[in-house]
Amino acid sequence: MVNSNNNQFITLTSSQFMQKLEDVAARIIRFDEVKKAFDLSRALAEKLEKKKIEVRRFPEVYDWYKKIIIKLRLAALPLLDQSDVIDVFKNYFTWQFRLPDYDVLAKLEAKLLTIIITEERDEFKNKLRQALLENMEIIASHAEIKTIADWLKNYNASVGTGPADSLKKNQYLAGLKSNQSLTDFERQKLQTLIAVYELCKLSSFTPQGFEETVPIIIDGKLYIFNHGVLEQVKPNKQVEEILRATEGSPQTNATTHNSSTGLQQMAEQYPQGSLERRAIEEEIAKSNKTKKP
Repeated sequence: MVNSNNNQFITLTSSQFMQKLEDVAARIIRFDEVKKAFDLSRALAEKLEKKKIEVRRFPEVYDWYKKIIIKLRLAALPLLDQSDVIDVFKNYFTWQFRLPDYDVLAKLEAKLLTIIITEERDEFKNKLRQALLENMEIIASHAEIKTIADWLKNYNASVGTGPADSLKKNQYLAGLKSNQSLTDFERQKLQTLIAVYELCKLSSFTPQGFEETVPIIIDGKLYIFNHGVLEQVKPNKQVEEILRATEGSPQTNATTHNSSTGLQQMAEQYPQGSLERRAIEEEIAKSNKTKKP
């Protein structure tokens, strides 16, 4: 029996309260309300910690709350502490597939952008990669290889442990399509796993691993530098207004937290005279100019 004097405990185990909480959490997740997901997950975790002895007398209730918290943490991933993100990657990576329209790559990149120092981003990526390599969750129950850890071992044996060659990676993914022991959903999950794993391999000092999306003006045309690719923005009235507004005005460097040395390292990975190298070198020049008194 539940202690009638423990009103707080009665609330936690109330079926009416739990149903209402489930509806609220589902709505927060559906509309991707990151801050609300973070606040609610933290409040529930603190409440469970305070009442864990009592609640654990009802294992199904305790497990139910843990599941709600994990789902909310996935939704709130950009705001989580690094240790909590690592915990999610190590123990609850497959839970994302229970959430509608969840984009783990977008969530991870949003989290990486909160880490100002580039070296710390790379260190965090390494920890996430190691967490995945240790993850014993089953991601393909119908296949001979079942766990995330074992799939990544198999993947590393095929493509290597460094950033994968595009051809080798595509060959591996093609092999998944021909693997009759996998369901379509399991193939989709494995493709997501590999995409995240590869992202975590890329240094933020490289063009491909550089998280910021940088607007750059070259010869009066607006480009977006995104993951090592320079894409011209299609001209329209709004773009023309932006270009006119920036003419003769001080340039604001969108990558002020990255050192000129880091940008120079990125530039050197492109051929002399290439548009990408020219764009990065212009950003370096702008950065140096804005730093001068």
